[in-house]
Amino acid sequence: LYCTLFESLYYFGENNKFQGVETPSQNRYVGYFAQVKHLYNWNLPPRKTLFIKRFVIYSIHGKKRLSFSSTSLGNCSILHDTETDRVLTDVFNSPPLYDDVKVQFFSSSLPKYYDNCPFFFWFNTSFIQSNRLYLPRNELDNLHKQKTWKMYPPQFAVEVLFGEK
Repeated sequence: LYCTLFESLYYFGENNKFQGVETPSQNRYVGYFAQVKHLYNWNLPPRKTLFIKRFVIYSIHGKKRLSFSSTSLGNCSILHDTETDRVLTDVFNSPPLYDDVKVQFFSSSLPKYYDNCPFFFWFNTSFIQSNRLYLPRNELDNLHKQKTWKMYPPQFAVEVLFGEK
């Protein structure tokens, strides 16, 4: 076993078709492994059950003539505020989330990449700090690739805010 995150990443890359860790989510999980080793003394952290309260998507580039738009879809409310260049999605009645969670974003008007969606990410609830996960563009799967950067500017990011009920 390797002592540092970087040694582990190098070993993984050398022994897996020389491809290395290819996605931001894979890299996040290597970071989780480093925490298990160094912070938790080889024990998994306690299971944490979370509920999604809000998604914030930054630098969405909406129509500049509109101050905001709001949509209610029953289980969520969406507010597109072009003044602050972000979309706020409040989630109602989130199912309980624990352990490994995958979040995918879908849109009929955006190009689809790997996993048949514009972007996605994985996380483990036990490693979420302060009930907040903030992922800039380079930490979102699919968007870390240069071919997507014309559509998604460097300031593009997703933030997930959680509650514990």
